[in-house]
Amino acid sequence: MKRQLIPYLILFVLAVTNCDKNNEENGNILLTKTWKRTVIDKKPTSNPAGKILYDAILECEKDDTFTFNADNTLTIHKGLNKCDPTDSNSRVVKYSYDNQKNELIIDGIKYTLSEVSNGQIKYYLPIAHATGYDYLVYILE
Repeated sequence: MKRQLIPYLILFVLAVTNCDKNNEENGNILLTKTWKRTVIDKKPTSNPAGKILYDAILECEKDDTFTFNADNTLTIHKGLNKCDPTDSNSRVVKYSYDNQKNELIIDGIKYTLSEVSNGQIKYYLPIAHATGYDYLVYILE
C-alpha cells in the first residue's frame, strides 16, 4: 500500500515545487528585458471577464520603453518622439509586484495582473461603466 502512494507523493511534491518556481520566475520576468507598449494581444484568453478596452498608445509614445529594476523602480525611457519636446529623456517611478495577489502597483496606481510571461505583461484596472467598458487593459511586450 505504501509503495502505491509513493508515486502520488512524488507527483504532488513536484507540482508544488514547480508552482513555486513559476511564481518566482514570473517576478524575475519583469526584470529580464526592456518592455514596450503594444495593443496587439498575444493571449486574449487571459483578459478579465467583461467588456475590455485596450489603452491607446499615442504616436509620440510608441518608441517609449519600460525597464523594471530590482530596486523596485521603473524607468520609463522617452523615445525620440516626445509628446512634449520639453519632457526629460526618462522618468523613474516606484513599483511593487505581488505575484500571490496578481497585483502590480506603478506610481501608486494598483493594477491587476492577468498575464506575466516572456512574451507579454498584461495588467488592467476597472473603469466607469458609463464608458461602455468594464476594464482598461495595458500590455507590455
